Amino acid sequence: MSEPPSRGAERDLFRDTWVRYLGYANEVGEAFRSLVPAAVVWLSYGVSSSYVLADAIDKGKKARDGFPPLPLLD
Repeated sequence: MSEPPSRGAERDLFRDTWVRYLGYANEVGEAFRSLVPAAVVWLSYGVSSSYVLADAIDKGKKARDGFPPLPLLD
């Protein structure tokens, strides 16, 4: 398990909070597949996929912001 962020360090919403558990929603849906309607299982995949997409966008933006802008070519 990862260590909690040190004081003053930036807190990662997708890794350091309860939001990270949304990434496991599809596992819960699969576990209850025989007990719930198929729409619930598909919804759990939607929740999990949304989490992954949002995390990837967030990490991409943070990586982009860490680099200086490219010079314009004439």
